[in-house]
Amino acid sequence: MKIPTPVGLSQRDRLSFLLRDSVLYGGAAAISKAFALITFPMLARHFSVADYGVLDYFMVLSSFLAILFIFGQDSAVARYFYEYEDRVVRCQLISQSLAFQLAGLSLLLPLLWWGAEWFANLLVEAPESVRLFKIVLMQLPFLMLINFSQNLLKWTFARAQFLTMSLGFTLVQTSLLVVAVLLMDVGIQGVLVVTLCTSIVFGALGLFFVRRWLARPRDFKRIYEMLPYAMPFGVICVLAGLSPTLERTIIDQLLGAEELGLYAAGTKIAMLVGLAVTAFQTAWGPFSLSLYKQEDAGETYNLVLKFFVLGMCVIVCVLTLMAQPLIKLLATDRYIGAVVLVFPLVMGLAIQATSWITEIGVSIAKRSYLNLYAYFLAVIATLASIMLLAPHFGLLGVGLGVMIGHIVKAIVASWLAQRVYPLPWHYSPVVKILGLTLLFGLLAKWLEHHWGAVAYNIAMITGMIAVLCMGWSVLFNPEERRGLIAFLRLRLVRSIL
Repeated sequence: MKIPTPVGLSQRDRLSFLLRDSVLYGGAAAISKAFALITFPMLARHFSVADYGVLDYFMVLSSFLAILFIFGQDSAVARYFYEYEDRVVRCQLISQSLAFQLAGLSLLLPLLWWGAEWFANLLVEAPESVRLFKIVLMQLPFLMLINFSQNLLKWTFARAQFLTMSLGFTLVQTSLLVVAVLLMDVGIQGVLVVTLCTSIVFGALGLFFVRRWLARPRDFKRIYEMLPYAMPFGVICVLAGLSPTLERTIIDQLLGAEELGLYAAGTKIAMLVGLAVTAFQTAWGPFSLSLYKQEDAGETYNLVLKFFVLGMCVIVCVLTLMAQPLIKLLATDRYIGAVVLVFPLVMGLAIQATSWITEIGVSIAKRSYLNLYAYFLAVIATLASIMLLAPHFGLLGVGLGVMIGHIVKAIVASWLAQRVYPLPWHYSPVVKILGLTLLFGLLAKWLEHHWGAVAYNIAMITGMIAVLCMGWSVLFNPEERRGLIAFLRLRLVRSIL
């Protein structure tokens, strides 16, 4: 079975290929990850601010534990899948990876279950925390199967099945939560039980969809081959997943349960940027790795980087400008204190997403261990900044700490990637646009503190206009601008006809 790739396409057609897959695969994955945002208005109104913070904590904890048990195998399969053309070898690669993940889960899950009381009391103070922790543990095998099948369907471009897994999961889980919350008036435990039931169904469905890629492992040759690549990514993913959990733990200890709930609300608003990031990142992985052997890959990478940065910076400005009405619309006035978090969180996400492009050299060179340095320094910078700034600036200090961590990670990861696999990146204009957006965002916060909301809005509108004008003139050369205009005209004509 031939798998479609952008190899052999023109630059314009490659961008169209990436855009289409970003909308299809990425959009579906983004909607799936937007489950927390879709249900946010209902849950925010149903629970108190403190209870919503506890629920969000256990949701984040389940994601972290799933990442812990997957331990980089998804990244390893993604990288090595295109190394082989033979289907039998690919089946062994996939099957051995799944067997490895299930074996690790079988060994460690009983230990977590046995020590559930100790772990739960260590993590967060909440009624029935042990029972909530055990529900999270029961969900882990099925979250692993969902992740495994979705990734495989994405990398094999199985569009229909991927959409069923991603959109179907979100639709079913949201529908069940509406019934459970609005009709049955369930508490935190009831919400987690609903997520468990949905995960069981879609874990089994995902396994059914990828059954043709599964075979009895003949040996563990492919696992031994992938482990040097997967292990660093496993540590990286664990660090990346651990950071949000630790952030919430520190907030609970330094600022209290009420602020934990406000932080949860702020992250849901920031998730709107996360949707665009997830949509792009889902498509960028297979797109970039399928092209890296082409002579003009660097040209394509730079075009993608420029378009992406400009789009992200505009989205950051718009979302920051709309933060207060969005929180009032999606939640209630009880959560209005989360507004201060929005700009630093969304700016941090934009910077992190940009670095995912510029650090592609690490994956191409199969030097995944280098990302350990970037993620380790980022976690240290994040936690240290939060502990330093939060006592003085409250939730704003937390947001700034998270943003500082993303900046540290982006700089270190991009620098290391360029050392091991040099690419002709156009760094200067990209840094200028990101810096301009950061400057206007911080300026708007300062003006709001001294002169109120009107000055804040004027600063953000001015910033958005400046980003668009500077982006058009600085990011793109005359030839690229002409090509972009021609591309947009063609799209407009096709949409009209």
